[in-house]
Amino acid sequence: MFSIWNDLLNLIFPPKPECPFCGRPSSGGDVCTPCREVLQGYRRETFCERCGRLSPGDVAPAGPGPRICGDCRKQDWPFVLARAGGPYEGILKEVLHRFKYAGRRSLAPHLAFRMAEAFRAEPFFCKVGIDLALPVPLSGEKLRHRGFNQAALLAREVGILLQITTDKRTLVKNFETPPQAGLTRSARQSNLAGAFSVRYPDRIRGRNILIIDDVFTTGSTLSAVAAITRQAGANQVFGLTAAAVRLF
Repeated sequence: MFSIWNDLLNLIFPPKPECPFCGRPSSGGDVCTPCREVLQGYRRETFCERCGRLSPGDVAPAGPGPRICGDCRKQDWPFVLARAGGPYEGILKEVLHRFKYAGRRSLAPHLAFRMAEAFRAEPFFCKVGIDLALPVPLSGEKLRHRGFNQAALLAREVGILLQITTDKRTLVKNFETPPQAGLTRSARQSNLAGAFSVRYPDRIRGRNILIIDDVFTTGSTLSAVAAITRQAGANQVFGLTAAAVRLF
């Protein structure tokens, strides 16, 4: 009964459009100017040209090549590079929590818009060309519990914005793994051993693949997915996430 009255009141007195990120009044319900300025400010910070994470200053050129963080100088990533819509902190972290854990699926287009901006800002993506975008899959157990795959929603919206074909069925998570939060990199890697597989290798063989996920933390999930994708015959693999944990 309350829901009916609430819907009726909203019809008679339509709520004012709000920023989907912070809730401030916003024309057309788009991201408000203060939130947009915060997000755009991240673009002016130094970031690692390999993993895309913002750096406190330890990013240095690897010889004549790109500016690489200390973490990436020690890693042999199976992906070429990764980019993110911003750092996993502040308003972006709050929005991702509402999206992922509170079921706010309507936030997907707004997060995807920031991801598409990060993609367009990286010239190498346009140079090589992306053939197919694949979301990081959830296990059947987690999908039934949550009701949706946040990476698949982001991939769908990113695909629309960038006009890239997406495929949510090719990658499979074979079993549920313990939460990655709080684990070291080595523990995360062990946690994901054998967790992913490629159901339809013919769809990715010889193609440039963009892996879509919500957060880049240590790179363990992206690495695990990129590795099995390359083993299945993909040409080059890249990553794009809504946010990435800042380097310290």
